Amino acid sequence: MPCAIRSSLVPVAALVCLVVAGCDSDAIAPETAQELDGPAVAVGSGTARAFVVMDGGTARSVGIALTDDALQGLPSTMTEWQLALPAGTTARPWDHMTLDWNPQGHEPTPIYGVPHFDFHFYTISPAEQTSIAGGPDTTTVASQYVPANYASQVVSVPQMGVHWADTLAAEFHGHPFDQTLIYGFYRGRMVFMEPMVTRAYLQSGADLQRAVPQPAAFQTAGAYPTRFSIRHDAAAHRILVSLDSLTAR
Repeated sequence: MPCAIRSSLVPVAALVCLVVAGCDSDAIAPETAQELDGPAVAVGSGTARAFVVMDGGTARSVGIALTDDALQGLPSTMTEWQLALPAGTTARPWDHMTLDWNPQGHEPTPIYGVPHFDFHFYTISPAEQTSIAGGPDTTTVASQYVPANYASQVVSVPQMGVHWADTLAAEFHGHPFDQTLIYGFYRGRMVFMEPMVTRAYLQSGADLQRAVPQPAAFQTAGAYPTRFSIRHDAAAHRILVSLDSLTAR
């Protein structure tokens, strides 16, 4: 299916530069950037789709856009929607995305047991993702590939992998979980990055820009984010969750 092409975001810089957070020069997308949209998928009472912000042949951001009404009419059980990148785009190492709805949250329940979305950005193919087995996965991941203060949750989730959480994240230090950033590995290989965001936070209208904790190195060459953001596009009635300031590593 041909992808939809939006002209430069209005303004494009708003995708990765929030007035309330201040603007760093390397967070601003060039004026020539365009948002390319993947095919829409029905979610709740609305839709979701993957998008890539391109400047010429260079990907600047990858993200998932939800229409506002996608937060309503959601299933009462855990549900995953697969989102394809826009046709004809390349944003290595990013292959595809999934949107996972957890109406009762998930383990560890005292921390993440509230309704939230998992925004998975996969570096492997859908077939490889589907083949991921569940159960304990204690494969050693070399320390240079793991951000400081991240710890393995040890058990591989079927068709996902092992989630590694930031032990310095606010939800582990007395603040109720609202948003966080997870790294995912399977048998020693990084397979995804994952912003997790509560539905309540998305409904609040709050915008966010924060740094992505960085490992010393990545196992696969590509462009990796130094920031992730949550942005409410009031004019278009949509919410964008994106990995931004993609940088070759």
